[in-house]
Amino acid sequence: MRLASLSFGRPLWVLLSGILFSHLGYYLILPLLAIILTAEKGLSAGTVGTVLGTGSIAYLSGSLLGGGLTDRLGQRRTLVLGLILRAVGLLGYGFANTLPLLFASSILTGLGGGIYTPPAKAGIATFATEQNKSTAFSFRGIAANIGITVGPLIGALLAGTSLALFIAGSLIFAGLALTHRLLLPADCANPPCETPDRRASFEILKDRPFLVFSLVTVFIWALYAQFTFSIPLRAADILPNPKSVGLLWSFTSIMIIFMQAPITRFTSTRLHPLLILAAGTVIMGIGLGSVIWSSGFYDLLLSVAIFTLGEMLVMPTVDTVVSELAEPQLIGTYFGIASLVWGLGESLGNVGGGQLINAAKAWTAPTLPWVVFAAAGGLLGLVLYGLHMWPALASPLRGALTKRSERTLSPTVSWRKKRGENK
Repeated sequence: MRLASLSFGRPLWVLLSGILFSHLGYYLILPLLAIILTAEKGLSAGTVGTVLGTGSIAYLSGSLLGGGLTDRLGQRRTLVLGLILRAVGLLGYGFANTLPLLFASSILTGLGGGIYTPPAKAGIATFATEQNKSTAFSFRGIAANIGITVGPLIGALLAGTSLALFIAGSLIFAGLALTHRLLLPADCANPPCETPDRRASFEILKDRPFLVFSLVTVFIWALYAQFTFSIPLRAADILPNPKSVGLLWSFTSIMIIFMQAPITRFTSTRLHPLLILAAGTVIMGIGLGSVIWSSGFYDLLLSVAIFTLGEMLVMPTVDTVVSELAEPQLIGTYFGIASLVWGLGESLGNVGGGQLINAAKAWTAPTLPWVVFAAAGGLLGLVLYGLHMWPALASPLRGALTKRSERTLSPTVSWRKKRGENK
C-alpha cells in the first residue's frame, strides 16, 4: 500500500483509534457478560436474554437518534455523548444488583453505542478524500477487528473480578470521550452550524436509490449474520470442543487485519462499488454453502476463510456507497438509517437462520440451511449486478470510482480545508 494512502490527517486517525479502542473496551466484557449476569447477578438465562435484547433495541433506537443529532449538533458533540453514555452504562453493570438497574445499564450501553456509530462513520466520510475514502473505511474494519481480537485477551486477564472488567471498560470509553473532545475539530466555528430543516430529514424517504439499496442491504446483513449464528451451531454439531469456534473468530480477525486494506485498494479503483458488493455476497454464499461438506475443524476453517473474503469486499463498500449517496447536510441521518438497516438485517438473519435449522432437523434435511444460504448469496449477487445498470443508483457511484482512480500528487487534503469545503 502506498504511504500516501495512510496520510489521513489527525481527525481521521482519532476516529480510527476510537473505533479500535471502543471495540476493545466493549469486547473486553462482551464474551463474559452473559456468564457474569447469570453466575454473579443471579439472573436466569431467559432474563439475561431479555436484558441483552433490550440493549439491542436501545442500540437501534440510538442509531436513528445519533444520525439526527450528528446533523443538528455536529459530529464531535454526538460522538462524545455516545461515548459517555456507554461509559456510564458499563460502570452501571459493575455496581447494579437489581434487575431495574441492570436494565438501565443495558439501555445506556446500547443507546450510547447506537449514538456513537453514525457520527463515527460520517466523520470518516467527511475527513477522507474521494481518493482514499474506501481505504479509510477498510481501515475502520481493520481497527474494529484489532479491538475484537485483543479485547477478549485483556478481558481474560481481568476476569478474576467482574467489577475490574466493567471499570476498565468504562474508563476506556471515558478516555475516548475526552480525547475526541480535545483532538477533533470543533463541530462549527465561523459561521455557526446550519441546522437542517426537520422536513429535510423526511426527504430521505423520497430518495429511491438509497431506499432500494437499503432494502437490499437488509438481506446482505441477514446473510452476514449466519457467521455468528448458524456457523457456531454447526461447530457445536461437528467439533469435539465447540468452544474452539472462538479460534474461527480469531482467524477471521487476523485475515481482515492483514488483507482488508490491500483487497480494498485493489478492488475500489477497478470495479464499480455495486459489482464489488455483488462479488462479495456471492463469495459469502459460497462460503456458507461449503459448510455442507464440513466434518471437522479444518473443513469449517476453510468455509470461514471463503466467507471472510466475501465479507472484506462487502463491509467497507456498503459504508462507501452510503457516504456517496448521502446528502452532505444529512450524512449523519443517512448513516443512522444504515445502522438501523444493519440491525434489522441481523434480526432477520437470526430468526430466519433459526427457522431453517429447525426445519432441517424436522425434515431430516441437514443440508437445507446451507443450500438456502448459498442460493441467497447468488440471488443477491444477481440483484446487485442488475442494480449497477440502474442509472439512478449506479451513476453517482461511478463518479466516485473515477475520482478514486485518478492519480494525484497528494491524495491527502488537510482536514481544515476539507471542512471548509463541506460547509
